[in-house]
Amino acid sequence: MHRKQVSMTMLRAMIVLLLATALADAKPKKYPQHTSKVHWKKEGECSRGPCAGFHADENDDCVSKCVSNTCYAEVYATDPLEPGEVDRVRQSRFNACVRKEQDEEAKRISEERKAKGNK
Repeated sequence: MHRKQVSMTMLRAMIVLLLATALADAKPKKYPQHTSKVHWKKEGECSRGPCAGFHADENDDCVSKCVSNTCYAEVYATDPLEPGEVDRVRQSRFNACVRKEQDEEAKRISEERKAKGNK
């Protein structure tokens, strides 16, 4: 091999190594982007309030119950999360349920405002 080929091969190997290291250090976000601002604010309130006695990595069950008792009963009641457990499928179902609740509440409030404005 020529000197230029060796240095290009080494450069490529270093880039691959750096990319692999950067990806390995990346941590998933606690709050996926599809959760609403209202939802994550409520989660924050629950974490600081009723669920403050739990370690942040182990409070998901308490926080979910606090955010929406109805959605919690629908998704987790039969098989509650264990401390530190992550279940992305059920988390997605829970988030969709909460989003639906929030949308229905916003619609109800909007309709009440319209009804008051028409009087």
